Amino acid sequence: MNKDKIHSQVELKKKLKECGLRISQSTLSRDLKKLGYIRAPIGDGSYRIIKVEGGEERLDLLFRLGLVELSYVNNIIVIRTKTGNAQAVCTAIDHARIDGIAGTLAGDDTIFALATNKAVAARVVAELKKYIE
Repeated sequence: MNKDKIHSQVELKKKLKECGLRISQSTLSRDLKKLGYIRAPIGDGSYRIIKVEGGEERLDLLFRLGLVELSYVNNIIVIRTKTGNAQAVCTAIDHARIDGIAGTLAGDDTIFALATNKAVAARVVAELKKYIE
């Protein structure tokens, strides 16, 4: 199993079952998160579960793999992500505790972040744009 490429938690759960291990989807998801695994796009519209070491590395990888477009209107930052990545990127933003971000809200591919003022919104957008390739 160690050499297999796992693309989803469903695949991982099936492989674990084949090895005699039964685990619920919620437990698997929670344990993967605790162990530092994330779902990352691999370029062809599919995803792969990968291990990310430290917190900074995790943020960097999530931002580089997930961010598509950034803009702001007054103090509201609009962050577009690859489809299905908004929740993970939003959580990363929340955990990064970016100075001046009062809160975030994520959909499937869009995040709204509320900045304390327009200047903060401009600064955050400029900081995050370095992750867009």
